[in-house]
Amino acid sequence: MLSYSYLAVLVPIFLLTDYLCYKPVLLLQGLSYVSVWLLLLFGSTVLHMQFMEFFFSITMAARIAYSSYIFSLVPPARYQRMASYSRASVLLGVFTSSVLGQLLVTVGRVAFSTLNYISLAFLTFSLVLALFLKRPKRSLFFNRGVPGPAGAAPSELDQMNPGQAKAAGAKPGWLPAAWRDSTFVRMPGELGRAVRLPQLRLWSLWWVFNSAGYYLIVYYVHILWNVVHPTTDTTRVYNGAADAASTLLGTPRPL
Repeated sequence: MLSYSYLAVLVPIFLLTDYLCYKPVLLLQGLSYVSVWLLLLFGSTVLHMQFMEFFFSITMAARIAYSSYIFSLVPPARYQRMASYSRASVLLGVFTSSVLGQLLVTVGRVAFSTLNYISLAFLTFSLVLALFLKRPKRSLFFNRGVPGPAGAAPSELDQMNPGQAKAAGAKPGWLPAAWRDSTFVRMPGELGRAVRLPQLRLWSLWWVFNSAGYYLIVYYVHILWNVVHPTTDTTRVYNGAADAASTLLGTPRPL
């Protein structure tokens, strides 16, 4: 259910992110996260779990808004620094929550249900914080803001590849002028331009196999752990410690 619903909502969420300029999709992601935890806490049927997986697929698809939001607020010269800050904050959050959760379970003997209530409280707080985020006036892809005096302002992709943008940016002359800058006309051109870049093709393949391998191993290990060493004593479950160690060991080192 999760995989199929994720594939179904991925492209619509991307288009909504571009048209609505990030903030509404970030709020949607926050609402979906809250819905996931409410269903985990109070759901009791298979239908509830299916809805939970559907809402979780929305949160996964909406990561495009989270990961690209900050880049719509800063000039391209600061992209590398912002990427470092964003990645560091994610890793720090995963590490801190994993260590805290493990300590609460092992030392504090806190029940898993209580941890879920704590997670729900933090998710609700993050949703409230998202209400106060600044809404960008442009996106990085198709919704580029108000055209300048010389015509439509170039997208960030056009600025990074000006030569290829001119070659791939030509629009069919038979289309009405109002349609030529629409997302549905620009998207095939952007996709065709991306496919012609060997580095991007290689990166895309690497990302697909890397993500698939990572989630396959993680989910398999969690199931295998319970089969090899089943326990009813929650204080001897060390998932949080394992996640903290893997996050710490996988943190990229500065060159």
